[in-house]
Amino acid sequence: MQQKAGNTRIFYQNGKPVTLIDPEKSTSICRTADVALAEHQADGSKLLVTDDKGSVLQVHEKD
Repeated sequence: MQQKAGNTRIFYQNGKPVTLIDPEKSTSICRTADVALAEHQADGSKLLVTDDKGSVLQVHEKD
């Protein structure tokens, strides 16, 4: 399924966002069935620290 948010296209799998594409960048989200684990963009990847409800608490980037 695809929805538009302004100029950003958001692609969903099982009701969860997995890819966001806007005119300037693309973001892919690596996840288990319930929890986002990492985010990947052309300039690098980020590890996501989440709670049991799936809220992102911290983002770790490679220095």
